[in-house]
Amino acid sequence: MTDQDTIRTAIREWGAAFCAKDIDRLMAHYAPDAVVFDAIPPFSSGVAEMRDKVIACFPYFPNASAIETREMKIASGGEMAMSHFMWHFTGLPPGHPAGKHWLRSSIQWRRQPDGRWLIEHDHCSAPFDPHSEKVLLDPDAPATTTEDCAARNPVGWFEIYVQDMARARAFYGAVLGLELTRLEAPQELWAFPMRAEAGGAAGALVHMEGFRSGDNSVLVYFSCEDCAVEAARVPAAGGKIHEGKKSIGEYGHIALVIDSEGNMIGLHSMK
Repeated sequence: MTDQDTIRTAIREWGAAFCAKDIDRLMAHYAPDAVVFDAIPPFSSGVAEMRDKVIACFPYFPNASAIETREMKIASGGEMAMSHFMWHFTGLPPGHPAGKHWLRSSIQWRRQPDGRWLIEHDHCSAPFDPHSEKVLLDPDAPATTTEDCAARNPVGWFEIYVQDMARARAFYGAVLGLELTRLEAPQELWAFPMRAEAGGAAGALVHMEGFRSGDNSVLVYFSCEDCAVEAARVPAAGGKIHEGKKSIGEYGHIALVIDSEGNMIGLHSMK
């Protein structure tokens, strides 16, 4: 049996041990000082952390699960060897999160004095699409192109210019029930809560010399559960209601209000 055959067999044995939920059998393939770069946190760990992580995963996998690999390549020379391949779980219930995607593994092996090949470095990851910032689940799926990006909602950021930042922060905090965060920038910016995985556009209140508030020709709409609720908070927060809640047909409802700085903003809800 060649070194490549031995390592290929060890990779199959690793998968069989995982599916059998046999942690000792699985960890026997790792050198004591192995480093693991895993696809789930913590991203870098040693064998002890790897052992605990795998044990925590076992309850989520049925006994009928298996591992399928593809495009496996193995190169060896002297005491070192490298393998890389793609793999995914099979035999999982429909909708199981681990059955939705492929992973890629690059593994560095070292021959031991007793002739065994053990893992020194195990790197498992999934590629991501830089345009959508999402993991690519299917290795055969086409990458996002600039043409795809053109089909998205065009707004990626908004700024609302203010004269009195403390007053403006108090207004938006009271009306929308949220807390703004100071951003490091040459001018004073306080950002609305934002999450990379969420939809919609992020933005901030900005105090910048030479930019007046109240003369805006761009209307920013904030999403609400019921825009009448947020609109009702406006007068007490230092603003004015320009137009109360009204229907815009199948697109829901809006209200137009003036903030504490004289800017008109929109409130939108489907209810």
